Amino acid sequence: MLQSKLVLQSAELLTKRWSRLPPPDKPAFDALLVTLCGQIDAAARRAFAERLAPLRLGPPRTSQVLARDASAEVAAPLLTGGSSLGDDILAEVATSGSDGHRRALAARPKVPPALTNLLLRHGDGHIAARLLDNPGADFSETGFADLMAHSERTEAVTLRLARRPDLPPGLTPVLLTQMRRRAAEALETDLAEDRAGADRLLDRAADTLVQPVADVRVARFYASLDVIGRRFAGARRGPTSSELERWLTLNRIEDGLAAVAHAAGLPLTAAVAAFDAPAPLALAAILRGLDHPWPVLKALLSQRFGETLPPETADESWWLHRRLRPATARRLIRFAAMPLGCAAFLDAAEVDDGLSTEEPL
Repeated sequence: MLQSKLVLQSAELLTKRWSRLPPPDKPAFDALLVTLCGQIDAAARRAFAERLAPLRLGPPRTSQVLARDASAEVAAPLLTGGSSLGDDILAEVATSGSDGHRRALAARPKVPPALTNLLLRHGDGHIAARLLDNPGADFSETGFADLMAHSERTEAVTLRLARRPDLPPGLTPVLLTQMRRRAAEALETDLAEDRAGADRLLDRAADTLVQPVADVRVARFYASLDVIGRRFAGARRGPTSSELERWLTLNRIEDGLAAVAHAAGLPLTAAVAAFDAPAPLALAAILRGLDHPWPVLKALLSQRFGETLPPETADESWWLHRRLRPATARRLIRFAAMPLGCAAFLDAAEVDDGLSTEEPL
């Protein structure tokens, strides 16, 4: 469409023209832009919204029309970064827009309590998680109550809530109970409805990860963790299974455990405690949660026990590796690690919840 192409090419010029117009001429030019936006395609509207978003005082009618656009992709630049939109427009979009619109609103640099309340009331667990990841989002008592309701349904929200320093008193035990219930249900499924067995695994894993580790012992791993953290700082959270197995075969145990801790989102002390434990339950669950194959766990056990690896220990590790799904193992470790103030396997939480992993608009 020729008109859309022309707007794409001249969006910056149109924006500059608005900024330079004398105040009496601005309403007429604003009305012209509104008419133009109704005649161009989504790509051109998106380009224009991107130019308007940084303006402190953009054309009000045009900004509102684009912020209400049926396409969340078009509206997102203004909803996320537009400072010229009034609270009434933001509230309207939070209430009547799509979850795509609400995701954009949840990423604003400042989200006041009144807006978070609306986003939580009308949005899904993905919106709640997005708000909890935003340091500029503020929550009222009502907001925390709505977050707890989302937490009941969504593990990704539970993990984020549990880490907040401003969590109202009394909510932490509730979150821990939610995490245990989810892990127990997943374990029962994998263990053929053996609830007693599930409870034993939960208790043993929780006891293992909170075991103290001497400072001199943990100090051996800090340099490796620093290198691993810098090397795998992006989407790739750690080495491949073949790389990790090779490191362990070459006795690079410090690098191997540091990589496991980093990829799982666990404190270094928890990973070392799982490795040092006389029983391999927690270690096996962490490796299974990372979806590493049996040879990697076997190489780690060989480093831990050497030639003294008891047959029953090897059998238990193989049994856990074979019976637990990766998502179940992650839920087990998340519950066990929660008292340490960390959110293990946070990156995989939305996948395990079945939420969309769509990239932010």
